[in-house]
Amino acid sequence: MTQGHPPAAGWPPPGNADPRYGGPPPPAQPVPWGTPPPPPKSRRGLWIGLAAGALALAVCAGTAVGVGLGLRGDDEDGSAPKAAAGANGVTVTDAELTALLDRHSKALAAKDLDGYLAAFDPARKELIAGQTQLFRNLGKLPLSVARYETIEKQGRVSDAFGQGVTFQLDVSFVHQLDGFDLAPVAEWYRWTVVRAGKDAPIQVTAVTGAPAGGNGDSKTVYYPGPWDKWRDIHVERTPYALIITDAARAAVARRYAPAVDKAVTSNLAVWRANAPPEPASDKFVVTLAAGKDEMTSLYRIGTEKATEAGYSVGMVAAERKDGRNTIGGTRIVVDTGDRYFTRSGGDNDAHMVLRHEIAHSLMTPRTDPAAVDEFSKLDEWVVEGFAEYIAFHGRPLAASERTAPALQLVRDGGNGWNGTLPSNADWQKSGLLTFHYWLGHTAMTHLAEKHGEPKLFRFVEAVYAGAPTDRAARDVLGVSLDEFQAGWADYVRELAG
Repeated sequence: MTQGHPPAAGWPPPGNADPRYGGPPPPAQPVPWGTPPPPPKSRRGLWIGLAAGALALAVCAGTAVGVGLGLRGDDEDGSAPKAAAGANGVTVTDAELTALLDRHSKALAAKDLDGYLAAFDPARKELIAGQTQLFRNLGKLPLSVARYETIEKQGRVSDAFGQGVTFQLDVSFVHQLDGFDLAPVAEWYRWTVVRAGKDAPIQVTAVTGAPAGGNGDSKTVYYPGPWDKWRDIHVERTPYALIITDAARAAVARRYAPAVDKAVTSNLAVWRANAPPEPASDKFVVTLAAGKDEMTSLYRIGTEKATEAGYSVGMVAAERKDGRNTIGGTRIVVDTGDRYFTRSGGDNDAHMVLRHEIAHSLMTPRTDPAAVDEFSKLDEWVVEGFAEYIAFHGRPLAASERTAPALQLVRDGGNGWNGTLPSNADWQKSGLLTFHYWLGHTAMTHLAEKHGEPKLFRFVEAVYAGAPTDRAARDVLGVSLDEFQAGWADYVRELAG
């Protein structure tokens, strides 16, 4: 039940490869609407990683954003390539790599499979099989932009003694899902590039996700996409969504398609009734996972096993807009094996999860990565409380299964609750996460009842845009955060009777 973003992109040693891409398999390390029990994880760490990740991702655009793109490794104009230019020398130049990626991009656009596979070592049968399936999966997507660009290279690209070279090339797959993404976004791969001798061709012998830096919840940058993860994807197009899943579960996508559209239209109706600016997008990309392991490894390789029923990932735009980093789109992932999707409960279940995640995806594009100080100022009670409020919009608090145990907790003394909003530091405090989600929900309900829903939206937007919560309260609600909190605490105690 969270929002997620991969950490800042960095350059640690190569990670493990997907086995069908010609390398060893990744370790089984599964990652973010939370289910009580078990409680959902916070998305704070993911948010914190986004700003730095945004800067790194923007560099993908290189020329487009006016950023000088430095390729690490031997400079093609440096001494090593010049030494390697002798009779037996072997070298790979930046110009050759640029031409390789240009041919690869054009082959994808032309639906030329042979041309697409030309970059890869034909002797690597699993690699060729994996890239063939990737090519076919990408062909099922409504891509208005699809190109490959160099990010950075590592290792020796020249050898003066003719022994051949092997190095790592980090590659950005810049793509835009037509009608769904506001701007092109980027998934990062790491290619192993080999030139065996002076006159040998350049060949890619392995592909995996480029590793991410920092201490976020993902080891990779938006990798793997569903097109990488599953040998064959199914794409279900509806008026409001692009639903992607394993082709073996196409029937599941068709079954949930009406629920997805209902959730979108419900949320949009609430949005438009309260007259905030138009939503940045009214169409969403939803990926259906089967189990927590799949949840952990869609658009990321998680560092911890997922516990949530769903999460929303903000995708940083690959190019800056007016010199600023922006959100280019979002990806929603839900676990159709979770109890919210498998038990009988009507609107308390799958529809609620979908509305919660769509609420995140409606707000995420309104974020200003530069203004929020690596998103550390985004308070969990605002972000998750808003999503809960929208998920249950039009129904009483009692409709949430969190309400009864939360009210009992307040009656019993609140397990230490002292009438304050939960801080980010305490958000995941053992045994209280579900209670904190409910406190956020009641804060939004109280805000709407006291100040009106239009101001609720304006307040949440201000926080997403980077305003400290106290300043947003003063500017939008006309009261200090302490004054709001005191009124809300009385409201919670009244609810508890």
